[in-house]
Amino acid sequence: MQRMHKKQLITKNRSTPVTCEDFLAVDESFQPTAVGFAEALNNKDKPEDAVLDVQGIATVTPAIVQACTQDKKASFKDKVKGEWDKIKKDM
Repeated sequence: MQRMHKKQLITKNRSTPVTCEDFLAVDESFQPTAVGFAEALNNKDKPEDAVLDVQGIATVTPAIVQACTQDKKASFKDKVKGEWDKIKKDM
């Protein structure tokens, strides 16, 4: 599989949602940044969640990679939200 650079993921046509397949094509070193970006989008208009949880991102990223591997056509943003919700329940 060809790796996608971070600029390609960020500049992807916004009329087409980012899929898990897109996320998995991103270089592994950028995946936590992509997770943080998606989490920030999921929490827009929620000032109480405005702080970026760096440790949480490190914890949730492998779970998101696993979930996306199982359903590559799914919405990446939805997978991020779902996996974060699971992590937050355990906190």
